[in-house]
Amino acid sequence: MKRLCAIWILFLSLFSLSGHGQRSIPSYSISVTFKKTTNVIFPYRIEKADVGSSDVIGHKDQILDNVLFLKASRKDFAPTNLSVYTSDGKFYSFIIRYKEDPDTLNLSFIPDQKIPNTIMDSFMSAKLDSDGIYVLSQPSFIHRKTKTEQMKAILNGIYLMDDLLWFRFIIKNHSEITYKPTFIQFSIRDKKLGKRTAVQESALAYSWCATKPVLGNNRETFVFAFPAFTISNQKKLVFQMEEKNGERAILLDIPSRTVLKSRSIQ
Repeated sequence: MKRLCAIWILFLSLFSLSGHGQRSIPSYSISVTFKKTTNVIFPYRIEKADVGSSDVIGHKDQILDNVLFLKASRKDFAPTNLSVYTSDGKFYSFIIRYKEDPDTLNLSFIPDQKIPNTIMDSFMSAKLDSDGIYVLSQPSFIHRKTKTEQMKAILNGIYLMDDLLWFRFIIKNHSEITYKPTFIQFSIRDKKLGKRTAVQESALAYSWCATKPVLGNNRETFVFAFPAFTISNQKKLVFQMEEKNGERAILLDIPSRTVLKSRSIQ
């Protein structure tokens, strides 16, 4: 009996030692969807991130290296996990589930009072970049065009996402001379009298490739976003792009009915 008691005490001692120093790490619950980006902000640079399934796409911005962007690659996938290791030595564990309309799209591990404006500005810029890339991948459904001086501008999509109106243009250069945009403007004009009311510069929320040159016999895609707006039937939206010294100026009229054709991709 004494021997049995000694073995039992030894077993309890070993069990106690094996569990000493161990602690469970909580897993945070996070939802992702197919048409929106879920953003996770960490206090320090992301050293490594691993998603347990290809059903979830994870992207870290090259400049804003403490933010992880997540999006579902397909709908209604089985729950999976995400592991993140940051430069301060901390480990984060997540359980990811699909939800058509997540309760929140932003999860931050930085106390609000400690988030500098520069970081928030960078975060918003990176978020718009992510949305801009998504807009680029959308199918075209509009074909409004204009030609001048061997240049061609095509408006092939207007999209509504996150309360922003996104305009996507293709600029084609049919000449051998590189086209270098130095002036881009959207304005609202009266159809009959030609009176112009310029859209405030601050209304432009985002632009993609705004100053990128269009090489000879080549094309580039430009994306611009504004806070959502509409235009009365008596007015029109005018897209204007010019190269240096005002040469080869491109003007494209966009009627109010075309703006109303915008498609939601939320």
